[in-house]
Amino acid sequence: MSVGLVRARRHLFVRQAAFGSPLPAVHAWPFTGVPSQDEQWTDPGGDFGSIYPVAAPYRGAGEYTQGVTADALDYNMLALLLSGHWGGAVVATGGPPDWTRAYVSAADGSDEDDVFSREFGDDADGSESDEPNDWEQNGDGLITSLTIDSPETGAGVLTASADWMFSSYFYEGSTDNPPATAIPSIPDYPDTNPPYVYLKDAKVYIDDDASDIGANQISDTVYKFTLRGTREIDKKWRVNGTGSFAPQELKTASRTIELDLIMAKTPDAVGVGSEKDAWSSNTSINRYVSVVFESQYEVTPGTPYSWSFSLPLRYYTMVHGEIGGNTTVVLTGHAFVDPDFGVFQSDLVNALADADL
Repeated sequence: MSVGLVRARRHLFVRQAAFGSPLPAVHAWPFTGVPSQDEQWTDPGGDFGSIYPVAAPYRGAGEYTQGVTADALDYNMLALLLSGHWGGAVVATGGPPDWTRAYVSAADGSDEDDVFSREFGDDADGSESDEPNDWEQNGDGLITSLTIDSPETGAGVLTASADWMFSSYFYEGSTDNPPATAIPSIPDYPDTNPPYVYLKDAKVYIDDDASDIGANQISDTVYKFTLRGTREIDKKWRVNGTGSFAPQELKTASRTIELDLIMAKTPDAVGVGSEKDAWSSNTSINRYVSVVFESQYEVTPGTPYSWSFSLPLRYYTMVHGEIGGNTTVVLTGHAFVDPDFGVFQSDLVNALADADL
């Protein structure tokens, strides 16, 4: 009987202890999306006496990527996404079972990048003697682009999408490039009852000064938000005789953080002294935004799951929109380095230990 069920696909991850050393996965996550594994086979140039390819192609450094989507974001998953994109080698404190992580991005971009190993496959896992094993492993992965979005209506669950980039590729069915240990490493499927992140549990604060961030709540104005982080990665290859195409280092060359605020036309959003007024100013006006979630799920009695992010931003664009029968204002701001605050801070409380990240 053939194998290869779409619904049997699994996405298994683990945070590596060191660059260049893939590890067996420890956790399954409920993503959709498939990897792109490109070994960069290239035909050589030159005249070989035919209009068709003649000479054997040569390999280059591979390009290994995967775009993943989470249709329902949960508080435990946030640790993977925040660490995969913002890095910082954040170590959870407290627990068990309530763990706290504080992400504080360095203004000069000197944060240590967290890299991850990922295993991907389906029920073609060699678990039966007559079945092949088609599982793949990638190492030294990080998130180059992360989007966390919220629904327009219903104050429902948030979604997330992430673009992963990996540096190495191993295949369980490969003669030349098998993984160091057998994969899949674990039989796990994702948690079937995770603590979801709901927009109904959010508060939005917008302040005039970094010292007041989180003081002025804007109620009944924001319909939804979209947080986007992107970065450019430099891959570094140095001659060392290892016989590997994998780079020896990844360095973040630049970052951008954007926040869309989709707002109803209340006095906080439009008119004199409003956020739109700040956008339309003759000089750029600094705004300080904090979005805080406190779940009705509890890690332990009296300790709810929670997540917050805060950033200084300046508005760049304004677009007219609509939700249902009502018009909206869509303001997009870009984060900047504020000497009194930094550029991005996020606090997370969940039940995921570092050993399961």
